[in-house]
This record gives sequence, structure tokens and C-alpha cells, in this order.
Amino acid sequence: MGKKNKKRRKNQQNNLLVLKLLILVIIVLVIFEGRLIVTMFTQQGEIEVTSTSGTTASTSQTDETENEAAGTASAVSSQNTVAAAPLAGMTSILARQSAAVTPETETEPPVDTINSPAVVPETDPPVDDSYFSDAVFIGDSRMEGFRNASGITQGAFLTSIGLGIDGMANASISTSEGNISVYQGLSGEQYSKIYLLLGTNDLGYYPWETFEPNFTAVVEQFHKLQPNAIIYVCSVIYVEEAKVTTSYINNDNVAKINNYLVDICEQMDYCYYLNLNEILGNGYGSLIEGASSDGVHLYENYCQQMLTYMKSHYIDAAPITTPDTEAVTESESMAEGSEMTESSETAEAS
Repeated sequence: MGKKNKKRRKNQQNNLLVLKLLILVIIVLVIFEGRLIVTMFTQQGEIEVTSTSGTTASTSQTDETENEAAGTASAVSSQNTVAAAPLAGMTSILARQSAAVTPETETEPPVDTINSPAVVPETDPPVDDSYFSDAVFIGDSRMEGFRNASGITQGAFLTSIGLGIDGMANASISTSEGNISVYQGLSGEQYSKIYLLLGTNDLGYYPWETFEPNFTAVVEQFHKLQPNAIIYVCSVIYVEEAKVTTSYINNDNVAKINNYLVDICEQMDYCYYLNLNEILGNGYGSLIEGASSDGVHLYENYCQQMLTYMKSHYIDAAPITTPDTEAVTESESMAEGSEMTESSETAEAS
């Protein structure tokens, strides 16, 4: 019995020793984690992670209490310290990541570009108003707004509210000398540039398949009257649908007409397409919000942007020549040559 008692007491002592060691380990862990939390909030310590080593962590200052506890249970504490270091480092990284505020990156809206050889590219340097001295601007109320608000100082204007391709021949243009048609306005002077801003009043055009040939016929007639002129076909400007009250004036119809206009310009070597929606569109097939009071007609600032765009998107125009003068000169030269030949033959015969 005495041996059993001794053995039991010895086991109890061993158990007590193990319990003490466990208590010491728990104390060490509590102190270590407590120190780590204090370090995170006071920034007295720092855990560094380097990209070259993958996950390399190093802890800063060690508390004296930790050293004393580690000296008491060196084997156990060293193992737990090695095991806890990577975990502590990860905890710090996660804490920093969660505390960091990621700023929202503002992205620029896409630009409404068109991939076509008919589109007039940006040209440097931009021209000044003198470029428009031999230009005529033909269009509807949007073109009238451009004339009144853009600040342009040169150029002739043949504009009328409600002007469209349908009924062009019967459209009346008010001038100081009375009402005339667009065709009459193009018959009196010689121009080297014609700017067309038409199509808004044709958005409800029906049937659509007749729009392109009708527009083509109008442009061809303009060319006959002004054979030396470059014709700039301006895109139909987008609308702000929330402000528009007419159902057929919408951006789907705007896109449809503009596709026709690009196609027409690609087929005619004297026509070029000015993509005004590159600056007036919001990048998502609509007019810039707040650019218009009624969703259609532009404020002054945007009319000025149109003028700036036209000054930096142009084609060098050849100087105007009068076909009749050339023909007369050529006929006279031929006649003179014929007379000289006849006189020489007569002299030889005599």
C-alpha cells in the first residue's frame, strides 16, 4: 500500500507540474497577444512583410515580462512564439487592409467616335474665323442657335425653323431682300464650303428607306449649284430624351439617321462628316445632361464648343474658280490657234 501511495503522490506531482506548465503557456500567449494588440493600436511595434520572401514577419521590441516568462518555460514558449509569429503578422496585415480606405477611381466616359474615312479628323493648327469667310451654313433651328450663340463672325447662313430634307424645295428662307429658297440662296454667290446641319426635323421620317436617296438628291443639287465647294455634313446632335416631349425625337432615330449620313459621305468624294457628338454626346448615345433647356436646342456654351470643334476639324479647300471663265478662256485659245493656222495656210497658198 505504501508503494501505491508513493506512486499516486508522484503522479499527482507530475500532473501538477504539467498543469503549471500549461498555465505558464497560457499566460505567455495572453501576454504576447495583448502586447500585439497594444502594438497595433499604438503603432509602437511594426510587422513588416516583404514581397521577395513571400510571407516574412519580424516582431519589434519584446517586453521584459515576456522574457521572464519565456525564461521559465523556454522550450514551450519558443515553440509557441515561432508558431504564433506568422499568425500575428497576418492579423496585422488584415487589420491594416480593413482600415485602409480604397478611393473610387473616376473613369472617363467613352468618346462617341466613328471609324470611317469620311469623318473629318482633328487638324492642327486650328483655323480662325477667316476660314468661314467663303462658307455658307444651311440648317434648321439648331443651326440658327449656332449662328446666334457661337460667336462666329463670318460666313453666310441659310436657315429656317423646321427645315428638313423632306420639302427642301418648298422651304422658305427669310433674308433682308425677302423670302427665298435654299437653292436660290446657293445660286447667287460662290462658296468653297457648305455646312449642313439637317436631320432633326426628319427624325420622324417615314418610310426610312427613302431618307438616304432623298438626302443624296438634295446634296447632289447643292453640288451642282456649288461645284467647287466642300460639303460638311454635320451629325444630327443627340437629344436629352427626359426633356423631349415628341416621341419620335429620340436617340435611336438620331443614331439611325447618322448612319445614313456617314454612308452618304462615304459615297461622295466632296462630302465629309463632322461628328459633333464627339464633343456633345455623353459617350452613351445621348446629349450631355444639362446642355439644353428643352433637350434639343443647345445653350450658348455648347454652341461655342461646336465652333471650336469646326475650327479644329477641317479640310483644306481649293481656291474658287469660275467654270464659265475657264471654258471661255479655253475656247478663245482654241479659236486663236485655229485662226493662226488658217492664216498660215492662206499665206502658203498665195
